[in-house]
Amino acid sequence: MTSTEFLPAGLNAALSAAIVFVCICRADKITGSVLNRVKAQYVLMVMGACANGAAPWLFAMPGWPSVFFTFAVLFMLAADSYQWRRGPPESSTGPAPLGDL
Repeated sequence: MTSTEFLPAGLNAALSAAIVFVCICRADKITGSVLNRVKAQYVLMVMGACANGAAPWLFAMPGWPSVFFTFAVLFMLAADSYQWRRGPPESSTGPAPLGDL
């Protein structure tokens, strides 16, 4: 293996660690009023990010497509962060208000 194969693996691990950090911070804000599917979403995302970051030891060396996908997931979490600053958003605590259209 060449040293250039380790660059995507390192970036993938760093981005996966950031995803785990964001998900744990959001899980800390989750209260009893949050829907179970939202709770499960963040638990599964932590598990997936841990497996993705540990891919060189568990599966195979990740390539650039894996790095781009991990970055996209982290970007989506960061883009949604304004809704979670003061706790879970309304959309995570109940059904969407479809009657207000």
